[in-house]
Amino acid sequence: MQAIFDKGLYDPANEPDIAYPYLFSRIKGEAWRTQDLTRSLLRKHFTTQPDGIPGNDDTGTMSAWAVFSMIGFYPDVPGDPSYTLTAPVFSRVTLRLDPALCGGREQLVITAPGASWTDTRHISAVRLGGKPHKGFRLTHKQLTEAGTLEYELSDK
Repeated sequence: MQAIFDKGLYDPANEPDIAYPYLFSRIKGEAWRTQDLTRSLLRKHFTTQPDGIPGNDDTGTMSAWAVFSMIGFYPDVPGDPSYTLTAPVFSRVTLRLDPALCGGREQLVITAPGASWTDTRHISAVRLGGKPHKGFRLTHKQLTEAGTLEYELSDK
């Protein structure tokens, strides 16, 4: 799978391919590749210029990929209400939630002290609702009912 990226075969403008970087998190010990790839793809293909999104942004697909990747999680399997984690680029994000759909929660606060576009792109620990979380996947229910998603990041 890494060969797709090494040989330049990955095309971020080809929407069926956009989940590829997240597949590494499903392989034991390879989640760091997801974190490296999502960060490098964001930096390479998404800018503030008029052509700052690769390909056609069909009803926001490419923009949504960028936003999810920047805040630290992505719904990589259509129809599966879960997310794969990656290192966020923001130190704090607050998402407003519909309490009727999210276990009574009105917001989800995502924190990642020291997050940046460069050095801190690897997840060293995750806390969900203040409790340690193992692995790199969360269900929608876990995420929305937790209230907080806290990342500890490193450059290694």
